[in-house]
Amino acid sequence: MKKLARFFFLIFLVVIFCTACKGDINREIRHAGFGMTGEFSCSKFLPSDKNDTSYEKIRYMTGNHIITKEGKIYELSLTQKFANNDNCKEAGGDITVQAMFDSNIVKGTDGKYYYLVAQNNTPVYTEVTELDNSYELYNLLLSDTDIIKVTTVDSSSGLYYVLKTDGNVYSYVIAKDDYNSPLAIKEIVTAYSSSQYGQIIDYNFAGNNLSTFILSENKLYRMQITNLEECNKYADVDCKYELKEEPIYEKYKDIIISYNGSMLITDYGQIFSVAS
Repeated sequence: MKKLARFFFLIFLVVIFCTACKGDINREIRHAGFGMTGEFSCSKFLPSDKNDTSYEKIRYMTGNHIITKEGKIYELSLTQKFANNDNCKEAGGDITVQAMFDSNIVKGTDGKYYYLVAQNNTPVYTEVTELDNSYELYNLLLSDTDIIKVTTVDSSSGLYYVLKTDGNVYSYVIAKDDYNSPLAIKEIVTAYSSSQYGQIIDYNFAGNNLSTFILSENKLYRMQITNLEECNKYADVDCKYELKEEPIYEKYKDIIISYNGSMLITDYGQIFSVAS
């Protein structure tokens, strides 16, 4: 009986200790400019214990989907769970993602392009054909096998950011010589260099917006307001933005399973949203 009592006492201490640790981490993340906004339940992406490394790793997270490092697609719902009682479920079909264009088009390892979200009357995960008015653009920017992510910066001026496997983000300018000419890449310059930020694995560009970020293998740089108190207090003071390193990421990168510019998720299922 005494052994059983000691066993439950040890379990109690472990639970209390782990809860305290999570509380400390939560406070530090909140102090870094994040707000606690919910719980993430999806066993595929959460370790069962501190020694578990078999869970699937997240490569990209959009508002409606998770793309794993192996290219598998999961549907995501944070406001309402699926019938499996999780916030995620495997998508139908057998698409393995090689690259993504914004958050609505993906390139499969089969070299074909697919809709990640439904387009007009076209169902999700349907192949994009040449009948799509944007097919020429998708093909121009995604056909290179070194390209793994493309985002639209300014479609009117033909400006796109492109992440390649070399860990650099490039600025592409796309244009036509005349109305009857095909689209062509007119300019390529480096937007974010791996020599400055480290090997870049993900990014988002939204200008002077808190959702702009650069994520390398070991560090996170995110857009932050440098005069938050003043610009919140005074109507005639504009907010000033700067892309700054986020120390909290490097400290807790082993427990952060996803960051997408607006949301951070820990391996114990706590969701944080960018607040400042």
